[in-house]
Amino acid sequence: MSKIGVGLLGVAGKTPFAYIGQRGLGLFGDHPWFDVRAIIADDPADVGRTLGEAVADRWLLDEPLPAEWADVRLVGIDGPALREAGVSLVLSGLPGPHARELDPQLAALGFGVISESAGLRLEDDVPLIVPEINPGHLALVAQQKITRGYDTGFLVASPLCTAVIVGLAAKPLLDAYGIDSLVTTTMQALSGAGKSGVAALQVIDNLLPFIGDEEEKLDSELAKIFGTLEGDRIVPWSAPMASTCTRVPVRDGHTASLSVGLGAAASPAEVAEVLANFAGHAAEHKLPSAPESLIVVRSEQDRPQPFLDRDAGDGRSVSVGRIRANKAFESGVSLVAVGHNHDRGTVGNALLLTELVAAAGLVNPA
Repeated sequence: MSKIGVGLLGVAGKTPFAYIGQRGLGLFGDHPWFDVRAIIADDPADVGRTLGEAVADRWLLDEPLPAEWADVRLVGIDGPALREAGVSLVLSGLPGPHARELDPQLAALGFGVISESAGLRLEDDVPLIVPEINPGHLALVAQQKITRGYDTGFLVASPLCTAVIVGLAAKPLLDAYGIDSLVTTTMQALSGAGKSGVAALQVIDNLLPFIGDEEEKLDSELAKIFGTLEGDRIVPWSAPMASTCTRVPVRDGHTASLSVGLGAAASPAEVAEVLANFAGHAAEHKLPSAPESLIVVRSEQDRPQPFLDRDAGDGRSVSVGRIRANKAFESGVSLVAVGHNHDRGTVGNALLLTELVAAAGLVNPA
């Protein structure tokens, strides 16, 4: 089978957000469905430069730029050039304002765009998808083509990393019992802010009790992800949510403490069984990067922990533990969830979403 050609946008970016694009560079090596055909420059000044030249003073990963990419020359946002390279699908990792400008340009040129940016997530006609939670929202692409006048192009958004992790921990309970209310406190890793996002002296011997806009993003994105597709729009999930988002001195792996008011009574043991058996609603597509166990239930009283559990399922599983009754809510339950903020939350979810788009037949080899 011919592989689908992918272009990567945001790898050479000049902001800390490029950390996400650079992590995504290694996702497609030997991928059974995809082949990277172009690295796309988000700054016209970088067009024609090699990737090694472009990121010489802004490579943000601990590991050096892989040698096989160093001499690849960056391509501009140029429809004929990208089509000649064999690109059908673009994985875009740009900051919000830049994504709002460039991602729709690529879609208008006829390319499918998977956007990791906050810039497009809450647009009415842009599906916001965690593949295991709401793959059916891809149907919104048909309406998007009408409202935006796209031909073969389209936009699909990947959520906030925290929304992915909290959403995966809560979705099995929503399906099994309904959720009347959800209170979440996050303890988020430093790498979620990018390599240079938090100054060291702010977090040594400290905890930051506020992350700008994070609580609003978490609540609004979960409401859309858990929402219902009705005709040409998503009706947001309306259960009350209260979120507190904090930054802690952990390198990778977001932790979330959830207190859930269930719609029906359930024991901790029943909740644990529901979580452990949740395969997700994209399982029928057999996505090649999907973890064998989506939710890993830990029975130890001191698990999950980010250091021990963030890499479960090659970093794409969410680990859940400390499942217990919560007397503050009628039919209440509390739990702790840990997921890798990048391998599951950002680039990992975007990779699975790219696979879902291909499995749904929205793109074909160029």
